[in-house]
Amino acid sequence: MKKNPLIVCLFALLFLAACNKKDYFRNTGLQSGVFKENIYEFLQQRPFLFDSLVQVIDRSGMKEILQKETVTFFAPPDQSLMFTMNAINGSRYAQGKDSLRIADIPGDIWRRYLSHYIFKGRYMMNDISRVDFARAALYPGQNIESYDGFIMNMGVVYGAYSGTQDVGPRTIWLSAVGSNFADLARALTEQVATSNLQPQNGVVHALAGTAFFAYGSDFIAVVNDNVP
Repeated sequence: MKKNPLIVCLFALLFLAACNKKDYFRNTGLQSGVFKENIYEFLQQRPFLFDSLVQVIDRSGMKEILQKETVTFFAPPDQSLMFTMNAINGSRYAQGKDSLRIADIPGDIWRRYLSHYIFKGRYMMNDISRVDFARAALYPGQNIESYDGFIMNMGVVYGAYSGTQDVGPRTIWLSAVGSNFADLARALTEQVATSNLQPQNGVVHALAGTAFFAYGSDFIAVVNDNVP
């Protein structure tokens, strides 16, 4: 479960195949970011980033969805799960309760929150609307139902370069909107670190891992209320 704090900085190296740059060590040509594995296998084959996430997928019963259905998955790395499990066990210690592992949390709870990150169909960066959190009325991104019906917002932020607005790098952000459809400014949000990864049956956008799993929300309280 424990991960190196510099895990986010390694995305560029571990997902070089998605960067469309030449491999100067072997004459392999341009990398495309397209992979022959399904989404589940793609995550499983990258245990340094996703071994705990794969455990959550197995526990949630969503493995077959990520193997067979055409979906877009905003994959939270193990860093997010580490933050969350540490917070859960810190709160349980204060209550005199035993600490928990991923396997100790009921599968239906994992599914309820993991499904927030999964969307039916393929959404590449070019398919996602622009979002500007300071000008949400003008650039609101797009609200969309996640796999089990929770409302999320996905949007592309246009960065600045050398003081010029909107001409810099573009990044995808995923926000938990829920019932606050029009209140994007208050939504819990996280940035994508590596986008447009294309396993066989969909798209993976790897999140940066700077936020708690399920964005904090009420996940910790739900776990503590349902696990003695």
